[in-house]
Amino acid sequence: MGDWMATDLEHGFNAPEAGFVWSTFRFGMRFEGAAPNVLLSVYYGHDEGNLRSHSRLSGGRVFRLRRGMNKLVLACAPSDRKFEFEVSPRRALAQDVRELGVMVCGVEGVETAPEADRGAPDGWRPAVRRPAAQLLARHVLESFVAPGIFMPYLKRGGDGPVLELSLYLPPGEQGGRAMTAPVSINGNVHEIELRQEPAEAPADSLPHLPEGRYRGRMSLADYDSGQGDPVDLDIFYADAAGREAFAGQSAHWRGKGNGNVPSAANIFRVAGAAPEDFFLFSGATWCVKMMRLYETLSGRRFSECGKILDWGIGCGRIARFFPETVRSRVHGVDIDALNIEWCRENLPGIAVQTTAPAPPLPFEDATFEIVFGHSVMTHLSEADQHGWLAELARVTQPGGYCLLTVLNEVSWFIRFFPSQRSPDNVAEYLERGFVDDGSLDVGVDTAQPGVYRNVSHTSRYVRQTWSRYFEIVNIIHAFADMQSLVVMRRK
Repeated sequence: MGDWMATDLEHGFNAPEAGFVWSTFRFGMRFEGAAPNVLLSVYYGHDEGNLRSHSRLSGGRVFRLRRGMNKLVLACAPSDRKFEFEVSPRRALAQDVRELGVMVCGVEGVETAPEADRGAPDGWRPAVRRPAAQLLARHVLESFVAPGIFMPYLKRGGDGPVLELSLYLPPGEQGGRAMTAPVSINGNVHEIELRQEPAEAPADSLPHLPEGRYRGRMSLADYDSGQGDPVDLDIFYADAAGREAFAGQSAHWRGKGNGNVPSAANIFRVAGAAPEDFFLFSGATWCVKMMRLYETLSGRRFSECGKILDWGIGCGRIARFFPETVRSRVHGVDIDALNIEWCRENLPGIAVQTTAPAPPLPFEDATFEIVFGHSVMTHLSEADQHGWLAELARVTQPGGYCLLTVLNEVSWFIRFFPSQRSPDNVAEYLERGFVDDGSLDVGVDTAQPGVYRNVSHTSRYVRQTWSRYFEIVNIIHAFADMQSLVVMRRK
């Protein structure tokens, strides 16, 4: 290529070969330099065909190709040097198993080839090109969205409390660009208007999501307590009979719970920059669903359960909602000494203590009937998780339950899928089952800096690996805050 102008082969090229590169039938290039035109030399391996190009300056243009070398002139501008191309027809060369289009041999000055083809106007526009990683994520995610995902959020403002909804439906159940969703609030089914937002919306930070996503909102004025807060709320997406349509995806509001509400700084250490309402709503949802799950699994009332361990209590997001009948049986531990001290001063009736980043815990064998941890396994290295699973099994009673959340397929693809993920990254996650994205510095691991990670598991990995320590009863997708709950029984 000419040394007077650098060329960026943006997409659609194989690995460079000696002196030239081959393209696929669709490819993109960006030219850098000051010249107003670029002379592109391309080699075509068939008798005749067309090369269509498109840029903002030139629009669509078509060039006739003949076998051998073709010289084409592209009109550039300083602010518009990106071109998309498409070769037709698509044909495989007999001497090569690859389906090849154009071989880019050089970029030269236009003055050297006055006979070069400048193309003819053409209405061609390239299709929206989706990065391969996003395509893969979309297809994988749809397999986990299949039963549906219902995500309500409660917000309070000048107009009073509002329920904001996100609903993901499988392709076969989408209702067009708008639909009404039956949402049960305290037994009353409301038809809430939702609109589908295309995944390619300019302001969308999650372009890899499937298009079966609807959003809407509803005023909760009819459920106002009269003090600026809603009354206690039980919310779920309803079926035709008014029953819960998506198992395990109800949401619950229980006000502020017991004790004081932590500051934004305390919340940040456990949930990032989460608003207070989100902190309270997600904590109440977790607690209510856990109590109901226990009653379903054990056949007993939650008030009859034995001792409970909140492993990674933070600033009491979940424990603050336990009823008075069990609070004296709750023990909370965390490696964050700052939040443990806050709990000691602000959450009455719950025994808390700081623990080390590594086992053991300061409890006898088989102490607890329930051990639960929200977003703790999401922050442990692969080596550390084994030590902690063994330790949690030690302190759980035989037949008792260990409930831990993970960032698995649903949450990883919906909320923790950075745009820079490559297809290889996605393949590694799906094949290996575990991804460690490095340490998080939120201040909780001062006793051992770097121990607090950001990790994701696949469901298959959890079933295969964690079953060494517990019986895997179930994995409930989108249980709380888009994390999936692993339900385990002590062997």
